[in-house]
Amino acid sequence: MNTTRLVPSPGGPRLLRGWLERHQHPLSFFLHMVGIPMTLLAVPLLFRHRWRRGFSLFGGGYALQFLGHLVEGNPPGEVLALQRRLARRC
Repeated sequence: MNTTRLVPSPGGPRLLRGWLERHQHPLSFFLHMVGIPMTLLAVPLLFRHRWRRGFSLFGGGYALQFLGHLVEGNPPGEVLALQRRLARRC
């Protein structure tokens, strides 16, 4: 990693490299580094019926990630996956 950069250069396995290529803006990268753990922490809370906290973390985490994609100027991975899936059906 270049120490003068705020975001790691794309590298590593194909999935990680693709993710890093799509998250090169420092603000977008930071929003994802906060939003992804929030979203993941929400899942066990939802299974334990801690609905308010779980939905708050999940919604807040996703909101941060979508905001990151607005900053980056590219669609979220879920949107790309859905577009690919729909294109295969046609």
